[in-house]
Amino acid sequence: MPTATTPTRNASLDALRVLSLLGIVSLHVAGGGFAGMKPIGFVVDELSRFAVPVFFILSAYFWKAEELASPLRLTRRLAWRVLVPFVLWVAITMVWRMVTQPGYQPDLSPASLVFIAWTGEPAFHLWFLPALVVGAALVATSGKYFGWVFTLGLALFLFVLGTTLGSYARLLSGESFPFWLDRNGLLFAPIFLVVGVLLRRYRDRVAALSIPAVLAAAALFAALQVVEGYFVVGRYPMGHDYSLATLGYGTAVAILFMRLELRGSWWSLLGRATFTAYLVHLLILGLIVDHVTRYSPLVIILTFTASLVIGVVWQAAVAALRRKRVGAAAAQRGTS
Repeated sequence: MPTATTPTRNASLDALRVLSLLGIVSLHVAGGGFAGMKPIGFVVDELSRFAVPVFFILSAYFWKAEELASPLRLTRRLAWRVLVPFVLWVAITMVWRMVTQPGYQPDLSPASLVFIAWTGEPAFHLWFLPALVVGAALVATSGKYFGWVFTLGLALFLFVLGTTLGSYARLLSGESFPFWLDRNGLLFAPIFLVVGVLLRRYRDRVAALSIPAVLAAAALFAALQVVEGYFVVGRYPMGHDYSLATLGYGTAVAILFMRLELRGSWWSLLGRATFTAYLVHLLILGLIVDHVTRYSPLVIILTFTASLVIGVVWQAAVAALRRKRVGAAAAQRGTS
């Protein structure tokens, strides 16, 4: 298994990134109605809920030891890596709405900007990017100064608190709270980031796990995810977002792909493209629903494919630009 500094990519984990993109697209399509097939939409929604936990797990899995020893350095790197595209895409989304929705004017008051930074609204699907930065700062700082046993306990407490305020709020109190209260970098992200760090630290033990056993665990937690959703949510087909079973589900899926030994450079090609594809997929989804067909399984296929193609093209363009810059720099050194 490659280390965090190894230049070669892990094809199995890139395949998991691609599968996670498919999961995200699927749950957003299911949330739109799924062509009236509400029970199927509900199941698709629930079974896709491994995707965001996997994002956090894989991010932390590749954190370097020297970064964990310097939480500020880690937070700064992640902020530069994800908050720049976050701000850019939120701005693009606002402009798109102003063009396509006459009369729309974004609220840019200080309070609204804070809310946007926390939730991604109007690009609500990007909430996980600021959540990554906030969660990383919390987890890395706690891990350095209080140790990983304490940090694991803290993250579990925060996750249970978030689930109580989120999926279980209606069941326990009869009231519902806005999604951004629990789906964020304080209550949701930390536990999955800790899982990623620990899976990396104990990767030798992970490598000894039986693939059939891990597959069985993933199937069990997937079933629990669906059952839990059925009992705690009073609406179809939105799913119940994330709750207790999601922790086991996301972790088991991540471990399963860590145990697989997939091959193929094309997985790396697609894996690199998933971040860009995730940024653009909701815009693509809206265009397809508005101009091609209503929410349905076909929309999943079209949105997933188009978004991934855009991601691949973008990565190729960026790589070509970098090669051109390197070549120009080399030529300049040769003439100096």
